[in-house]
Amino acid sequence: MIRREFDAKLRRVGNSFVITVPSSIIKRFKLKPKRYITIALENEK
Repeated sequence: MIRREFDAKLRRVGNSFVITVPSSIIKRFKLKPKRYITIALENEK
């Protein structure tokens, strides 16, 4: 498994939440619209 970290802003849109991914990450990993990505969350202590 490859670990990829970056800071993302979480905001509310209607009844959902949206994570804003920086354009540098989009370009770096060649992400495309409508593609699924995996997000791993960890509790901050």
